[in-house]
Order: sequence, then C-alpha cells, then structure tokens
Amino acid sequence: MRIAIFSECYTPVLNGVVTSVVNLREALMDMGHTVYVFAPGTPQPDDDEMIFRLPELPFPKHPYHLARPFPRLNQDFADLEVDVIHCQHPFTVGKLGAETAKKYDIPLVYTVHSHYNEMAANSKSPIMRAMAPSAMIQIMRGFCNRADYVITPSRHTRETLRAEEIRAHYAIVPSGVQKPTARPNSRAELRSRLGLSEETPLLLYLGRIGPEKRVDLVLESAALLRQSNLPTSVKDFHLVFVGDGMSRLELEEQTKELGLSNRVSFVGTVPHSEVGDWYAASDLFILPSACETQGMVLIEAMSMGLPCITINHGGASEMVADGETGYLVPQTCHAITKALHKLLIDPELRRQFGEAGRIRAERYLPSAMATKVLEVYNKAIEIHFNSGIKRNRKFSLDLHLKQTNKSNKSRPRKGFRLDSWE
Repeated sequence: MRIAIFSECYTPVLNGVVTSVVNLREALMDMGHTVYVFAPGTPQPDDDEMIFRLPELPFPKHPYHLARPFPRLNQDFADLEVDVIHCQHPFTVGKLGAETAKKYDIPLVYTVHSHYNEMAANSKSPIMRAMAPSAMIQIMRGFCNRADYVITPSRHTRETLRAEEIRAHYAIVPSGVQKPTARPNSRAELRSRLGLSEETPLLLYLGRIGPEKRVDLVLESAALLRQSNLPTSVKDFHLVFVGDGMSRLELEEQTKELGLSNRVSFVGTVPHSEVGDWYAASDLFILPSACETQGMVLIEAMSMGLPCITINHGGASEMVADGETGYLVPQTCHAITKALHKLLIDPELRRQFGEAGRIRAERYLPSAMATKVLEVYNKAIEIHFNSGIKRNRKFSLDLHLKQTNKSNKSRPRKGFRLDSWE
C-alpha cells in the first residue's frame, strides 16, 4: 500500500504526535509499505526521498515549525499513486491533505491526537478561554465529517467526540511506542549531575510543560511530602522535569515560593536519544494531566520499569492498570501526594508495579499499531469507493435530521455519520 501522511509537525520536533507518526511510518515500512510524509520545516540530514518539507513561517524561537498559510504541494502528487491519505491534525497541513484527497479522489483517514477544545480552555488568554473551545469543536466536527475514518487512541477520546455530536466511522487504535534505550551508565551519570545518591528516590515528569498539563500540582504535592513523616531513607526525594513549554517560568517561580529549589530540577528539552537515560535514572513517573488522548509517555515509562501515577480521567487512565502498574488518582495535589507517599515508602511495591508495567507496555508496540491502522485503511478504502449509495442514504438521513431538529428548534447535527467498527 502507498500511504501519504500529512502532519503539522515532524522531526526534529519532539512531541507525542511526532513520536507516533515516526513509529507508525517505520512499522509500516518494515511491513513493506511505502509511506510519504508531508510536514513543514527545512530538509533535515536524515530525511529520505519520501519526506516532503513544506515552507514554514519564520519563527526561529518557536518549538514547532509552523507551515505557511495556504501551502501548496511542490511536486506532482498524482505520480506518487497514493492509496490513502492519513492526516494527523485538522489545521493548515491537515486541510492540505483533505483537499488533496478530494482532488485526487483518495480515501481520507484522520487521527485525533489532541483535545484542542480542552487545551484552549486552559489557555492563559481570557479571549482564548472564552472563544476558542467552541471554535475548536467546530473545526473538529468539520474535519471528521470529511474523513472516511477517524482514529482515536483511546475510548475516552472517542466518547468525548461523540459527546460533542461529532459522528464518524471510528476506530480505536492506541499509538505504538518503541521502548526507549538508555546508555549503560546513564543512571549513575545523571544522578551525579543532580547531586543524588543511588538511594535517593527520583520522581520524573517528562513532556511539554503547558498549563493544561497541571504540573503545578506535582510541585504542591512535593511540598506536602516534604512536610510528611517520610522514612529517613526517602525523605530527601528529588523531582525532575524534562521538557519545556510556556508554563516553565511560572513553575520555576512556584518552586522558589514553595521552598523546593534544592529538591526540584528543570533540565529543559533533551534529544530523543537521551530520553531513555532519564527514565533509567528515575524511580517513578508522574503525569498529572487529565486531558490526554492517550499519554504515550506512560507507556515509555512502563516499558522502562517505572511505576506510574496519573489522573483517573482522560485517555491516560486507560494506559495504567490501577493498583497493578501504578495508581489512578483524582486531579488534586492531596490525591497525588497520597499515591506518591505509598510508592516512596515501599520499594518492593515500586518493583512489582515496574515489572507489571514492562509486560503491559508490550501490547502497545508499533507493530501492533501498524497492523490495526492497516485494517482502518482498508475499511476507509472500502467505504470511500462504495459510497455512492451511502451518499444518497446520508443525504436522506441528514434531511430527516434537519427537519426533526427544526421542529424541535434545536441545532442540526452537521455531517452525521453512523458509528461503526472500532
């Protein structure tokens, strides 16, 4: 099969979407398929001939390479003989992918990687918080309506879309995660850099530091833990944040206000090749966000043998087995503190959770994702090229819904589709 992936971001950017796309592409190519990538940015040294870079906006300090408005393909797309187009976002590059699919009559698949309305609701801008969430829902609804199939990485994400009356042919396919690799002496080396002994528990958060991630709760929990009656062997625990984002300066200030400067380290963004070193150096992992579509870092952490604490809401709650590989807790500093306390005082429990996590992480290998995504591609192709009768049925159903909604004085549900296979 010949596949074209359209994404708003790709290497050298490091985030969950890029990791998912890279893992999917490599797994599909290992299975003998051809996978093209269309993404903004300048050509990279490790780009191959099937990666096409789109012109980007001149924002050198922005962590992402943003595509210029109204991008155009700079090669003859028809010559690629693509069987299916797979979009990763509903914005500039995603729209280009959808328009290309329409122009060349190619089946379109869309993966929902983010709850954009929840991200907007957590924005620092009052205008964004007031206006953007509803706008994001409209964008999502319109884009899902254009797709022949919509992939969500968790049941929670699918149900969230359904709750917003976004109807589509849905398939639940968790993103595949490759186990990170760590250098032989990385644990001792990084702990020495932080001034920690081998016995000092190291708590890790790894990911983007944005307002919706609620990293502030982890700092508050650390302050509460410091005041608790921890055993001498673990009372000098340390907390490290790997990653960067718009909330970092605030969190660094909060760290000072809480008197945690000697217990907390912000190391910023690290190359992907060094991510495994930080997992290896740590003793447990925390993800305090409740708006994850999946939470791929949890799978990475489990694959490295770390017990995990995350929130009992959102896609991340489907990754961790509560009481087996970690704890699912309410999104409060007191709940997080309680879970941290349990794991800090019981190294054997940490070991048991870590071993169970290694086993659980194996179900999320990239090869498993690629196999399921191929099933989605085939179903999308079947739907797309057998849609003549379906379009007539859809028109009749839409007309009936509009008449019903009009009589009920409610807003019609645009682009209604019957739900199907998952």
